[in-house]
Amino acid sequence: MENTENFTDIRSLLGALAQAMNLINTNLEDHHQRTAYLAFHIAREMGLPDDQVYLCGYAALLHDVGSILSDEPQEVAEIERNARRMATVGAMMLRGLPDFHRVADVIQNCQCSWLSVQHCGNLLPEAQQKLLPCAGVVYLADRVCAVLNPHTPVLTQARKIRKTVASCRGTVFCPDASDAFLRVSEWEYLWLDALYNPQFLAYFTGEIQNLSLERTAVLTRLMSRIIDFRSRFTAMHSAGVAASAKALAQLAGMSREECLMMEIAGNLHDAGKLKVPRSILEKPGPLDKEEFDVMREHPYNTALVLLHVRGFERIGVWASRHHEKLNGSGYPFHDTAEDLDTGSRIMAIADIFSAITEDRPYRAGMPREESMAVLRRGVADGGLDADLVELLCSHYDGINDIRAEASKSVVRHYRDSFRREEELWENAAARGDAEQEKAG
Repeated sequence: MENTENFTDIRSLLGALAQAMNLINTNLEDHHQRTAYLAFHIAREMGLPDDQVYLCGYAALLHDVGSILSDEPQEVAEIERNARRMATVGAMMLRGLPDFHRVADVIQNCQCSWLSVQHCGNLLPEAQQKLLPCAGVVYLADRVCAVLNPHTPVLTQARKIRKTVASCRGTVFCPDASDAFLRVSEWEYLWLDALYNPQFLAYFTGEIQNLSLERTAVLTRLMSRIIDFRSRFTAMHSAGVAASAKALAQLAGMSREECLMMEIAGNLHDAGKLKVPRSILEKPGPLDKEEFDVMREHPYNTALVLLHVRGFERIGVWASRHHEKLNGSGYPFHDTAEDLDTGSRIMAIADIFSAITEDRPYRAGMPREESMAVLRRGVADGGLDADLVELLCSHYDGINDIRAEASKSVVRHYRDSFRREEELWENAAARGDAEQEKAG
């Protein structure tokens, strides 16, 4: 059995979250990695404490997490035009994650010029004020990486960028961050790495915070809210799948540890849907052939997101097999009964059960008898495990109550989050107006 006290670590989960976020637009992946790589080196050159050095890298890696709410994939330039709002939304989303509150504090203020920080920094909570140097590092790294062009010799670009940063020292950019950047940017390899090999996580040499299985379940429960935040149509789906899968696993006699792993798999099973445009996710009618082709990719992308998370070997399989069928007619792996273990079979049933019973904005969930008939048809067609379906049907009311409560909790959080986001943005906009008045 897995080591439940040292099941995985925060770096692995953060890397998975960053990779899931990058699915929104694969063009952004290098931008986030470049920004994190450069922020890490600037912070280390500044002499910041180790925890803040890695905090700069993590915040840079996730600084555009607010773009999850965008309707369609965006280019870097478009995100930068809405950077302040993206930062506000991203900080709000991350602040609900245990252990991520400091990352959220940095992101909240990482799209402010140094003059803005000087004018309004004393209005911030004390915890955020202490992290303003980190926000300044991320802001500088983001600005530099936003203008890097892979089609132009990077060392030629470097000279121009260095001059611009030097001219903006103390106005646009934090003086200490600027000085550190001007020192490290003398190294040619740094520019070449940033453009062609920006592997930030490869430089992590500090103490890695290990996570117990129980803590991992809590973190992934909240990560699923970020994943599902993308669409109001499915905002509650992962919570319902996770709750249903865990309940069915318990009835099937799986161990306590395996049941928690089933919950984690349910929380993250739709991570790959971040690559699917909202126009497809929120289409109330049937998908056409091309739209369904896009949708059929998402379990594979879930597998990619979870592939390198320590301790997730079985979880990654269970999460990514939720559209597989015992007769091989599922997708995208076309596994058959001999390939699909109990966890994979449970996940497929939990996904269908949750999808048909949860309410969506365009339709109500199916009633008891109708939803059981759908599941039994899946058995008759050779796709679903007969014993597990009958186990669910014999405990239908209890499992459905568990699913419904989990879904309702997330829907409440989803609605409250949008209200908070509007309040935060109104406050940020008002603060921005005050900054401009003071700047004169």
